Amino acid sequence: MTPLNLFQREVQTILSNQAGVFDGNRDSIHDARIATRRLRELLPLTYQWQRRQHADELGTMVKRMGRSLGRVRDTDVRIDLLRYLEARTPDAAPSLVLARQREERERLTTMRKLVKRFERLGVDRELSRLSCGGPWHTTSAWAARSGAWRELLRRRIEKRSHAAADAVTHATGVYFPNRAHATRIALKKLRYTAEIAVDTAMVTNAELLRTLKKSQDVLGDLHDRQALMDELRQAPASEPRIDANHIQLVEQLVNAEINELHARFLQRRMQIHQACDTIGASVRRSGLTAPALALAGVVAIVTGLEARRLIRRRRGDPDGDTVAVRVAVALPDVAVK
Repeated sequence: MTPLNLFQREVQTILSNQAGVFDGNRDSIHDARIATRRLRELLPLTYQWQRRQHADELGTMVKRMGRSLGRVRDTDVRIDLLRYLEARTPDAAPSLVLARQREERERLTTMRKLVKRFERLGVDRELSRLSCGGPWHTTSAWAARSGAWRELLRRRIEKRSHAAADAVTHATGVYFPNRAHATRIALKKLRYTAEIAVDTAMVTNAELLRTLKKSQDVLGDLHDRQALMDELRQAPASEPRIDANHIQLVEQLVNAEINELHARFLQRRMQIHQACDTIGASVRRSGLTAPALALAGVVAIVTGLEARRLIRRRRGDPDGDTVAVRVAVALPDVAVK
């Protein structure tokens, strides 16, 4: 597959979920949000199929879409977590119910803003145009397979694999909320670029993606609890009906879960480092371009035939000095002056 194929696949994902997004369906919002993240990763790799300025304009639109979807999705996560805490701490449930109802009102507000933004951006019209293939430039099969996008993707993965490994190291074994969150973001960026590498056969071990995703999920659960707890601490000041003692009771449970999640992350550090190293090494090995691979193949064939010719001459074979070779090699078009 090429970045263009992958791009159109994600466009279709958003289009198929758009009705659900406008209805406020949680799964549709989540799937559409993930698709916008993948589109943003793919856009720089589609320059050979469209003008760079157009790709950058699309990037701005997709970024705005993602932010609107993300605000609703974050509210959904907080609502789910509050329901979970209500069941785990019945004594604090009255205050947690009030906090949840406030989040539900916030969700309605953010949903209205999301629908208006999608309508203002003309998301349905623009994505439908992209999915039909009209705006895309045609390119040769050779260029699609061996275009500059491969080198750009390789460089981005190498950079992000190093950044992710450094973030894991910087997080240390002591829990720092900001460092843990930065590590989550670094792993997420690497995962999305690595997904493209797997889909385009630059990386063949898809199991590495599972390592990144599981680690990202652990840090995501940790961050969700930390963010909610930071918000709940401020709640009694803005909502007098929320009991500060209830919040302290909830905080004990949340802090225990944060410690457990952080311990799970620490247990995965070695796996994460190995995954980062393996992904980086995989794209470095795939850095040899298709023309270079074709030329290497010709050299190997000719070298083998030359060795065979010398053996025949030593044996006195009269045909040993003549070897006819016909090698079909697909090379890119080159202007000859």
